[in-house]
Amino acid sequence: MAMKMDYDSKGKLLTKKVELVPEGTGLVEGKVALITGATLGIGLAMASLFAKHRAKVIITGIEEEIGKANAQFLTNCGCEVTYFNANAFNRDEIDALFNMIKEKYGRIDILINSAGYNIPAHFMETTESQFRQLMGIHGLAHVYTLQNALPMMQKQGGGVVLEFGSKSSDRPGDYDPFYCMVKAGVKLMSKSLNMEFGPDNIRINCICPGPTLTGMTQDNDGNVVDAFKPGGPVLKQVSLRKIAMPIDIANAALIICSDYAGYISGLTYNVDGGIVI
Repeated sequence: MAMKMDYDSKGKLLTKKVELVPEGTGLVEGKVALITGATLGIGLAMASLFAKHRAKVIITGIEEEIGKANAQFLTNCGCEVTYFNANAFNRDEIDALFNMIKEKYGRIDILINSAGYNIPAHFMETTESQFRQLMGIHGLAHVYTLQNALPMMQKQGGGVVLEFGSKSSDRPGDYDPFYCMVKAGVKLMSKSLNMEFGPDNIRINCICPGPTLTGMTQDNDGNVVDAFKPGGPVLKQVSLRKIAMPIDIANAALIICSDYAGYISGLTYNVDGGIVI
């Protein structure tokens, strides 16, 4: 069962033209939005959608060729999108990223920390190196961007942060005890940060996706792996009995980051088709 997004056959390069919403109607129009881990999957879907709604989008990742190609594709569609090659848990590269943002825009209105991955393994088989990698991408990577973005938001009078957790922080799966641990930490950190930065008019929320069609749920031919097919063990847990497309998560993120959610802060959104009920 092959399910294709608006990408090429390898699921990496955008191919479907993005039509901008009419000027004056964009939900994040004019906002400077940084989205980490946005060269592929959910991150790229958010970048395309936010750009469609006339945000000034900066995307980061480590797959430079793909990132540049997708940023150029969106630019050719009339969007304002910049790619910056940066490893999310390399402090120097994140500092350089924010220096670029300060020089180019002088502000940051939206920060979305969506970079991440998993290393499925039994508890006793997980190596220290694997654990440190998970802690780096889901821990230090968030800290580095937040410690750069929050002072800018304080100075400009406010902003929005969207952290990415996972349904695994509420409903653990097999073979991912450390992933569950770090994702639960992301969710609780976002709640704690509200206590400190809410008075600065900074809204911080967390979104927890459920099973979503990304590279981690497809084989090399674009086919959904057995566990995520209808009747499979994963989708039996989903009330809607279907896997999400990246745009499903992006749509929720757009609303949470828009002024329509201007009085919503400190919440966790389970966008998971009804796994966590």
